[in-house]
Amino acid sequence: MFIMLVLFIFHRSLGWDAWMVATIGLVIILFFAKKTDMDAAFGKVELTLLAFFMALFVIVGGVEHTHFLSYLGSFIEPYVKSNLLGSTIMLLWFSAIMSAMIDNIPFTAAMVPIILGLESQGANVTPLWWALAVGVGMGGNGTHLGSTANVYIVTISERLAKEKNDPSLAITPGLWFRKGTPTMIATLITSSILMWIFFDYFTEL
Repeated sequence: MFIMLVLFIFHRSLGWDAWMVATIGLVIILFFAKKTDMDAAFGKVELTLLAFFMALFVIVGGVEHTHFLSYLGSFIEPYVKSNLLGSTIMLLWFSAIMSAMIDNIPFTAAMVPIILGLESQGANVTPLWWALAVGVGMGGNGTHLGSTANVYIVTISERLAKEKNDPSLAITPGLWFRKGTPTMIATLITSSILMWIFFDYFTEL
């Protein structure tokens, strides 16, 4: 785990893709797990969850390669240059809402090309990066779809509820929404106020 963590941090400096680090980690683990029953191990893998995220990333990748995001960025660019603070606050909330709807990882992957495109057109995108980072982080609390960890724990809790025949053990999407959405809104309001107060600081970072 430590080796993989270090490689994930420095994989771009090494000229590697993220999948190379994951593959190296898997190979190393297999060498240390010679006596492990692989059929039993794979039987515990959440294949439904993995299929969900693979399909989600395929959709996001398809949207990105249609250049729709670049087209969208061309409309945003004039507003960003004329009102950077307003754009930053708007992106903060938009990122949170969209992350709560489709998961923060694919949304972040979709937004990166847009912000890079704005940067290439001469816009100051430093506060936008901060707004995106904070927005997707806060949005991950809003629904069970907000982050990969949320989906995983909901799946595990529902399976445990079935195994124990105890519905109270399940963290349902409705329960998460009722608890998580108010938390998301409260943290977004706080983040917006802090962003407004310290906007000059975020702009110069």
